[in-house]
Amino acid sequence: MTIIANAPDQAPAPSASAAAAKRRAEARRHYLTGTPGRMRVLAALASLLCVAFAVTGFLGLRAVDAAVDRASANTEQVVRVQSIYGDLLKADAAVTNGFLVGGLESEKNRLTYDSAMADVARNIAEAAKAQPADGTALAALNQAVQGYSNNIDRARTNNRQAFTVGQQYLKIAGDGLRQTALPIAANLASANEARADDELNFAGSGGLVLGMGVLTLGALVGIGLWLARKTHRYVNLPLVGAGVLVAGGLALATMHVVDVSSTLIAVKGGNFKAAVSLAGARAAAFDAKANESLTLIARGNGATYEERFLASADQADKQLDDMLAADTTRTSLKPQFSDYRTLHSKIRDADEGGDWNAAVGLATSTASGSANAVFTTFDEASGTVLDQLVAGVVKDFNGLGGRYLPWVLGLGGILAALLAGRSMTNRIEEYR
Repeated sequence: MTIIANAPDQAPAPSASAAAAKRRAEARRHYLTGTPGRMRVLAALASLLCVAFAVTGFLGLRAVDAAVDRASANTEQVVRVQSIYGDLLKADAAVTNGFLVGGLESEKNRLTYDSAMADVARNIAEAAKAQPADGTALAALNQAVQGYSNNIDRARTNNRQAFTVGQQYLKIAGDGLRQTALPIAANLASANEARADDELNFAGSGGLVLGMGVLTLGALVGIGLWLARKTHRYVNLPLVGAGVLVAGGLALATMHVVDVSSTLIAVKGGNFKAAVSLAGARAAAFDAKANESLTLIARGNGATYEERFLASADQADKQLDDMLAADTTRTSLKPQFSDYRTLHSKIRDADEGGDWNAAVGLATSTASGSANAVFTTFDEASGTVLDQLVAGVVKDFNGLGGRYLPWVLGLGGILAALLAGRSMTNRIEEYR
């Protein structure tokens, strides 16, 4: 019998598709190995970093500009709400002083009250439009202001007819103002001041742009040095072009971020601080003026109102000192208010000396050198200064350029990425 030995197993011949896959894998390994492979990797890395710089620069500088816009809006809102607070007390001071005369109040007091209340209504409307987040609080404030105004109208009606109930309505109006409306306005001012302070302390977005720019430029320089050592060719024009674009963008971004930072710091410690302090000083001064009249209206029972006068006057002095710390050029306001306090002391001397009529005469006189005339001088001068300070804040913010800089940085970064991606093409060709 013939025995046929089993033939040894033979590996099947590889299929055409498997062979093609193997060749592709080897080609990919070859593509990324050796000096040409490293050149390709470095070119891709340089291009990706430039794209990252373009995106970071565009978004980061847009965020910086948005922070400036928010800081400007919040700063204006702070002063606007502070003005509402001050104008309410200005109106109260005018109408309260008018009650000392009895009967029909003077035209000057009436006009001052109407003007101040019109400013309050306008500023509430503008504040609601400027900052929707304040809408609920502003609606409550507007309602409280309407309640105050209605009680003042009742007080006036009764005062014209010499009804003593008019003074009671005046007291109700004043108490409601201080217990409801003014706390809402104060809380609004504090909230917006905190928002403005957050924006004025901006840092993050600008720092991210600068950090990404330094990283990208450093990588381009490092790749250029490696390439010079490998090829002994010290100038690679596409890589140099990418580096110039990144360096230029980084320089522009640095100048803009530094400009914005220095401006925000200057505004925070300068015009903004001075404006907020002066607005507070005016509000405290108007409160003091109202309490001066209330002390006399109470006729012998006004010790509480005099204590309030002293507290408000001291607060006004402190706020004026704070304003001078931020703006040393506004030196005339403090002496003007001090002159008014001196004249107030004469009113109190007359009242405490038993001559109430003389005290009322001094408190209601509008003659040159009277308490009302000196206070009016302070009111008008401080109002003018406040307008100038607010205009200075707006001017500082509007003076910041760079609105198109994010686009310049973004497009420059993309162009740098294209150049970096082509930087190794000629060198790789030399290895073929």
